[in-house]
Amino acid sequence: MQKIIIKNFGPIQEAEIELKKVLVLIGEQASGKSTIAKLIYFFKTLRQDFSSFLFLRKSKDFVFEIQEKFYQYFGSPLYLQTFEITFYYNVETNKYIKLNLLSNKKLNIEVSNDFLNKGIDTELPNWKGNSQLEVEYLLVKATNLPDLLFEINQKSLLFVIAGRNATVNYSELFEKYLFAHVQNKIENYTSQSLAAKSQTIEEMLMLKFIENVSYLQTFFRKNQGFDAYIKYDKIGLSLLKQKIEKILKGKYSIDNAGEKIMLNESQSVYLSQASSGQQEVIRILQDIFVLILLDTKALRIIEEPEAHLFPVAQKHLIELLAYMVNHDEDNQLIITTHSPYMLTIFNNLLFADRVVEKNAAAEKEVNEIIEKAFWLKASDFSAYSLGNQSFGEDAAYCESIFNEKTGMIQQNYLDDVSEMLGSDFQALMNIHAKTFAR
Repeated sequence: MQKIIIKNFGPIQEAEIELKKVLVLIGEQASGKSTIAKLIYFFKTLRQDFSSFLFLRKSKDFVFEIQEKFYQYFGSPLYLQTFEITFYYNVETNKYIKLNLLSNKKLNIEVSNDFLNKGIDTELPNWKGNSQLEVEYLLVKATNLPDLLFEINQKSLLFVIAGRNATVNYSELFEKYLFAHVQNKIENYTSQSLAAKSQTIEEMLMLKFIENVSYLQTFFRKNQGFDAYIKYDKIGLSLLKQKIEKILKGKYSIDNAGEKIMLNESQSVYLSQASSGQQEVIRILQDIFVLILLDTKALRIIEEPEAHLFPVAQKHLIELLAYMVNHDEDNQLIITTHSPYMLTIFNNLLFADRVVEKNAAAEKEVNEIIEKAFWLKASDFSAYSLGNQSFGEDAAYCESIFNEKTGMIQQNYLDDVSEMLGSDFQALMNIHAKTFAR
């Protein structure tokens, strides 16, 4: 199991979070959800950085590479308060990387014993990378080394940013200019002094997201949409397509004229003129479909997947994401959300699995309500509430809201949210009743 522990970083006072196949972070605005998600992405993508380190050898020490990446993502430590962040790649074996900022503004990096060196020495004894022969040896021998060291088998790691409709409303030419501008800014970053380094994680995430959107558009343009891929129905693509069309309220297509949603046989709307909900969700839907079609092991961190969607559409989307998670044992989903509706949807998927776990004879009946492909196992799920100022001064900043005994999200948390939302109405009803009593 993996875990992250954060102390005094940005808006995060103290948080200890287990990373299971599904992690849900819910909280008010400015409660630190996105910061936690970005930190998880930072540590998870170190595996890819280590692969580049092995092949390029820009420096002699990977710890230096971690330090430079932190500065690039989160800016100069000169303007940060002291903090401590520990990411456990394996809690059971105590394999971790710890970052802490000292009072003298020096970033200290601690790597657990033999995390990196033992693996390199075992897999690549005496390698110096000085000759073509040794490089060729590395290419053959070290292919799986980053996976083994970081215990991350996911080949595709993507942070799905909020404001996804930006990739719909602007032309592809504008996106190319934007991409070039962001890339140039990142490249110029390395020449800046430590004091001048500013946070660029937003640009980094945008760059990766735009790259993925360009890939998806090219992928679907070959066959003008989803339909041509349904012949591979052995992996349930027709079920995915049905869900996608329920969310979009039509069929997606793409050609040289652009992206459209076919509302019926004779009516269509260009995606750039579609509703904000359709624009926000389309990239997530395309991504899920391609990941499953290509059997790609993936980590997806998604900010506010519910944005601009009606609750019924939210339900279909979460079921699709659950399908993606269940498709491969290494697939992982992390979402940030403001919406209690999302928790209720996840609860139903967890409860469906639990009902059948307790009574196998009920499987057919449960499957008619929620298809088995969408059920989630309690052992694969974690959820945390952040901020919690609205619940009183005694509430902890970060609290697990998953009940291990029931295998579902804690009912008292859902009830507290409902009670808070309904308290004003009840107060008005009391005043209203007094008016008639007079």
